Amino acid sequence: MMNNESNSGPSPLLYNADIAPVSPERKTWNAWALFGVWASIASPSSMLVGSAGIVFGFNWWQVVTIALIGDLVTLVALIVQSHGAIIYGLAEPQLDRTRFGIWGTFIPSWARFLVGLGFWGVQTFLITEALVSLWIIAMGHRTALLALHSLSPGMLVTHYPLLFWTMFVIATSAQYVILLKAQPILSAPSLKWLSRWMPLLSIAVLTFVFIDFVSRYPIALTQAMNQPAAPLTSAIIPVLLVFLSSNIHATQVISWPDMMRFGTSVRAMLLGQLGLPIIYTMTIIYGALMTGVVHSLTGHTVYDPILLVAGFLHPNWLTIIVLFFYAALLMNTNIFSNSIPPVYDLNNTWPKHLTWTRGVTIVTILGIAIGAWSLYAQGAYKYFNTWILFVASLLGPFAGVIIVDYVLIQRGHLNVSDIYRLDGRYYFYRGFNIRAIIAVAVALFVVFMGHFGLSFPGWTYLSKASWLTGAVIAGLCYMIIMPRQQIDVSKSKIKSKGLV
Repeated sequence: MMNNESNSGPSPLLYNADIAPVSPERKTWNAWALFGVWASIASPSSMLVGSAGIVFGFNWWQVVTIALIGDLVTLVALIVQSHGAIIYGLAEPQLDRTRFGIWGTFIPSWARFLVGLGFWGVQTFLITEALVSLWIIAMGHRTALLALHSLSPGMLVTHYPLLFWTMFVIATSAQYVILLKAQPILSAPSLKWLSRWMPLLSIAVLTFVFIDFVSRYPIALTQAMNQPAAPLTSAIIPVLLVFLSSNIHATQVISWPDMMRFGTSVRAMLLGQLGLPIIYTMTIIYGALMTGVVHSLTGHTVYDPILLVAGFLHPNWLTIIVLFFYAALLMNTNIFSNSIPPVYDLNNTWPKHLTWTRGVTIVTILGIAIGAWSLYAQGAYKYFNTWILFVASLLGPFAGVIIVDYVLIQRGHLNVSDIYRLDGRYYFYRGFNIRAIIAVAVALFVVFMGHFGLSFPGWTYLSKASWLTGAVIAGLCYMIIMPRQQIDVSKSKIKSKGLV
């Protein structure tokens, strides 16, 4: 039964083996493994962000500076989130029961669930691009590929539809099989293996490609590095805020406990988080300078990381090898960032009925059905100013409540047993923490109000600052309306084992 004064045990509506607290003997991810999660996520898709910064008009060092600011903001929220995961062995949906209520947790869980499925589609689109480009070049048709009028997303699916969708099925099937072998009850062995070896592979492949790429075009590299900085005018500030928002890792802030719960210690977690500024910044530099080189050569800004390699890396055999590794790195990113979190969200919603296998199957089917890659295919600014901005705006308020609640309201003290009970402190009002929901609603209203004809001077800047705006407003609102006496820290039981 649960460790609590009450004799009541965990409710089957709130508990199954997959979402139970991780026991100490299963906390086997050391600092290198946790660092590896970031090294895996900072992959060709992160190079895309660096390339997009050049498309937006910034030079390479402005792109890197903005990315580093986004990293620092992210790290503050990540450390707070990861601390609860390490100490109590809990995934995000269970941690959020302590903030939003045992039923209210479905609100942030389903928000990130939908976001994850959208990104799953975009990432699988990139994987498929790599496989299709690899096949075309391997079959000796690179000339036909380069003869196409535009090296832009959507080009391959338009000109090679049958090949594209065949490769899409292959990529989807491979991800599905890997996820089936990642059961939490077994300490996610396939994910641990990936996180252990992907750091070396990711760093080696991306660094090799960058050095080989820019060494072929030394004059263009010099021109790219000497590109003048974009002046800080009123016209560029909204673009800067959009780009800054895209460098705040909104989904990881919410989702990171799902992996950190397997960490061996807080120290290992803190060291592992260094993977964000180190590896992510590295890939941002690579993407920005490679796109800058191509712009100097052709006058066009090719921002898709797959098409940069397919169009400008030589010889053919090297391009084929790189595209294969790009597909592997992107698949690893998709699994860690966009597949595991939605599966946890499903299991949290119906723990009595959904096993890990059923959750993986449902997430794969819905990820295909949503098809969010259509926005990506419409161009960099369209993609970032719609989908990425929407994601940051949606998830920022939840992050604000999470940080304030854990640090200031509960001060890091959680009662694990009550997380799985219908009569515990986290039941709040009929399973919902109304104050947390109000704080999120107020922030969402401010961020999105202009889209409904309601705005005020300066609203555009607040909306483009999306994540920051939502997090600050929701955090302040929650701090004001959530009385601290609701959580009696002196009587709280800090227990990470949870079950006896």
